[in-house]
Parts: sequence; structure tokens; C-alpha cells
Amino acid sequence: MTKPSVAADLEALVSSLLERVRKAVGGGIEAEVYAERYEDRSVELRGGELHGVEESRSEGLGLRLLKDGRTAFASRGGLDAEDVDAWAKDVARTLDFLDREESRVFAQPGQAVGPAALPASLWDDSLFTKPWEEAAEALRSMEAAAREDEPAAAKILRSGYGEMRGEAALANTLGVLVSERDGSASAGLSVLASRDGDVQVGSASFYARHRGDIDFDRLAADAAFRAAALLGARKLPSGRRDVLLDPWVAGEFLGLVSELLAADNVQKGKSLLAGKLGSRAASRAVTLIDDPLRLAGLASSLFDGEGCPCRTKTMIEDGVLKDYFYDAQTARKDGKESNGSAGRSSYKSLPGPSASNFYLAPGKASRDEIIAGTSKGILVLDVMGMHMADTVSGEFSIGVSGLAIEGGKIGQPVQEAMIAGNLRELLDGIDAVASDLTFYGSLGAPTFRIAGLSVA
Repeated sequence: MTKPSVAADLEALVSSLLERVRKAVGGGIEAEVYAERYEDRSVELRGGELHGVEESRSEGLGLRLLKDGRTAFASRGGLDAEDVDAWAKDVARTLDFLDREESRVFAQPGQAVGPAALPASLWDDSLFTKPWEEAAEALRSMEAAAREDEPAAAKILRSGYGEMRGEAALANTLGVLVSERDGSASAGLSVLASRDGDVQVGSASFYARHRGDIDFDRLAADAAFRAAALLGARKLPSGRRDVLLDPWVAGEFLGLVSELLAADNVQKGKSLLAGKLGSRAASRAVTLIDDPLRLAGLASSLFDGEGCPCRTKTMIEDGVLKDYFYDAQTARKDGKESNGSAGRSSYKSLPGPSASNFYLAPGKASRDEIIAGTSKGILVLDVMGMHMADTVSGEFSIGVSGLAIEGGKIGQPVQEAMIAGNLRELLDGIDAVASDLTFYGSLGAPTFRIAGLSVA
């Protein structure tokens, strides 16, 4: 596959298309043109042999028009601009039939504030240049390492490796003209462990902007550990226990918290953190940071999904709620400026408030020290149902598995346990945060402990 052209090519394209759209729709209508193209490929091994190789490409345009508080949006595949004038006129005709909302606005142009090294950290020239067999050999070596790390690892269910690279550009009639490109590599492993008739499955994954940063040895060790650690697992007696979340599962919790901080959810009354700015929203041990300018971060970018400059934000500091995720529209509704938090999943979608590289700031104690300071608890290694929590009331009930902690020491493996409570109770109950900050994709957390939850 050929290397994509630099994003400046797309920048020239959206600039040209915007001018044509402007002429086609006439005065009084603001316009935004978004263009994107990307490609990915992946390989999967089963039984040590290539099971499947997949390659795909995608490109397309998104067009947003704004007139008197009314917004029309359309998208289409491909970058062919031959009939863009007629397309823009068709979209403009729908404006008068749409609902009006005064807060609707496009992003204003601004200067990027990120480090000069950020663009280079998001791009790897070696992606898409190596033969598949090289990736397959790395996966075979990883599988062998998993078996060596854990004798109980009876079978490798699957292993896989993938690459992605793409570029996007955006222009609007207020003067925004931005473009960026990025890429990433990922690998995953699922291991089946067996002992005395008991069978458990463990999985691990790793994501990086540069293929050379994929740590196959860590992947092997993580997957093998997660499979073998739960062999012989039993149910726990019901009662209140301190709950420690491993970084692998803590990311699911952070993903839920990021939804509570999205300004559109707050404004619609769909967040239990609505109206809490400046108030305590968690224990003093909690500081949550969103950093779109993190070098080589999986969600890093100089500009957000509508062209506003990104910036690092402390969302909760020492337990106090400091900010929500704002795009241009939600910011205007609250009489604020956008804080560069507009996310955009593809050219087919509208921008909306979302997190980037979102993480719980690490503490100073080690994971082992926190375990040693826990008299009765459970170290959670897997969780089911976190996404079902009610973001308005905060009520949740989730299934967990992991390792019991008794007298400051790791004890028996546990499965089929249930934890029920309220998200505010959970946030308020965090009383210890370890130093082992680990990112899985764009969400990062260290091991942390919540005091006295109901475990059944």
C-alpha cells in the first residue's frame, strides 16, 4: 500500500471546497467542510498460523451549514468534488425546516498551543512498510513467551496485530483551516489456562503510536497472568470490603466518568455532576486530567474535531470539580469559550464534547504498599456491566472477578462477585491511589482503592 500524502493536500482540498460551497449557498450561511481518509490492516494468528489478513481504506466528506441557529449536516464517501456545488445547495434547502437554537455556532480560529514535537510523535513512517510475516513472527514469539511465563497456559486462543494511519482537514467560513495526520499500532493476546479441570481465559492488549513501542513481552506476561490468576476461583461471603481496581478495569470506570463530564450530558440533565462546578465531586485523592497534548498519546491532537486549539485540562482537582468538556456550541450555551474538547468519530458524524487522553493522576504509594495496607478487600481484575450504570442517579451493579485480600496479602481467586452502590459513593470512597499509572488506549489509571463497598 502506498503512503498517504501529507495532510496539507487535504487542507488545500477543504479550502477549495469551502470556497465553492460558499458561492453555491450564498450569503447569510456559514459553512464547514471536513475531509478525512485513513487505512488500516490487521493480521490474526490461530494455532501459530495466519488465520486472516484484513486491509481497508476509507475516505469521505462532511458538510455542516449554519443559518440563524439552524444547522444542517450531510456526509458522503469519497473525496470526489465534481458535484459539490449541487450537493451544498441540496443541504442548504433543508435549513429552513430544522429546529432553531441560538447557541449553535462554529469554532473560531485560534493558534495551536501544543508542543512542537507533538505532530512527529503521532506519526510513524515505518507503518505499512513491513511484510506480514514479520508481524506474524513477533506474535509467535509473544505466544511462546506467554507459555513460558505461565505453565498453566494450556492454549493460545488468538493473537493479533494491527496498524492504522490517516489524515483529516477542516475549514470553515469563520477562518478555521487546520489539518493533521496520525497513525497507530496495536496488538492483543487471549490465553486459556487450565488446572485440575478448571479453565480460565485472560486477555491483554497494547496500543502505541509507533510500532516499535509495542511491548510484546509485557503483553505475554499480562495475558498469562490474567488467565492463571483466577484458576480455582470461588465466591466470596457477602459483606463490605475495600475494592482495589487494577488499571486494566479502571479504564472502564474512567470512561463512564468522562461521560458525566461531557457538557451536553450536563446540560440535558443526564449527568449526576450537573450544577456541581466548584463543588466537591470526589475524595481529595482524586485528580482527573484530560491531556490532548500528551506526546504520542492515542487521542492526542493539536486541534479538536471542529478546529479549535486543544489544551490540557484538570477536570477534577483534589476532589473538586473544575471543568466540563465543552465544544463551541455547549460552551456558548453556558456563556463560556470552548476548551477544545470537540470529538469527531469520523466524517460521518457531528462533533460533540468528549475526552481525549483522560487519566487519574497517580499517587506516591506503590501498588504493593496499598495492598499491604488493606485488611479486607478484593483486587478486581475483570469487570462486567460498568457501562450499564445510571449516569443520572449514579446507581450501579456490576459483576467482578479478581483476588481476595486478607490481612494485607493476596489470597484466593474470586469470581461471580457483585458490587453495588452509587457512583458518587464510589468517587467519594477513593482513599488510596498508587503510582502505577498505565494507559490502555486513551484512558489511563493507576491501581486505586475504594473503601467499604458492598460485595456479594
